[in-house]
Amino acid sequence: MFCFEGKVVAVTGGGKGIGKQIAKQFFEAGACVGVCNRHYTPEVLDDIAGGGDTGRLFGMVTDVSDMEQVRGFLDGVKEKFGKIDILINNAGISHPIDDNQLSEELWDLVMDIDLKACFFGSQHVIRQWVASGTPGVIVNISSIAAHSVLSHNVAYCCAKIGVAMMTRCLASDFGKHGIRVNAVSPGSIPTDINREKYAEPGMLESLEARLPIPRQGTVSEIANSVLFLASDASSYTTGQVLYVDGGWTLV
Repeated sequence: MFCFEGKVVAVTGGGKGIGKQIAKQFFEAGACVGVCNRHYTPEVLDDIAGGGDTGRLFGMVTDVSDMEQVRGFLDGVKEKFGKIDILINNAGISHPIDDNQLSEELWDLVMDIDLKACFFGSQHVIRQWVASGTPGVIVNISSIAAHSVLSHNVAYCCAKIGVAMMTRCLASDFGKHGIRVNAVSPGSIPTDINREKYAEPGMLESLEARLPIPRQGTVSEIANSVLFLASDASSYTTGQVLYVDGGWTLV
């Protein structure tokens, strides 16, 4: 569907779930791909490559709540492949908890991973692109939580609406440098982040009953949208948040 031969893509949180599928589809489209994850293992690269040559892949153990580690990962991708053309800020966590029980430490952790790392990772590559006069593309992963209230998820909701606004701000500030910044906001996608929730009796059926497209989405459907926004097919698109949610935000 898309061709990214000659392009270098960095994906945070690329060791599992949506991030891993994004990395896999960029790799299949010909890109060199760097991934990081707190629990990264070399087997991740074998899985992304589908048993093929991992020479176009780079992986690193990275705690994205530590901004120096975020910058270290991006520098590692650049050292391996000589450049970064596309940054996918995917890493994120959610810790559902009663608002009255939310600690300052947990608030800070969610903000650091879901919002702060997204900004400072973007800043790191944007500085390089501006200094070298080269264009670049950033796609951030936000959430329907930027639009709809998710109960007992105040920190996550605040972080994700922050990602959406940050996307617009960076797009406005750096478009003149040939830098495009967009975001994808997934709806309900089966991943580790919501597995327990949808294991509750009747929860999945209730979700499907309210959606115009009455099912959960897939990691491939999110990855397809990310690749579109990273590709030349969206060359006149910036500052946009694309909801890939089966119609969740309509109801």
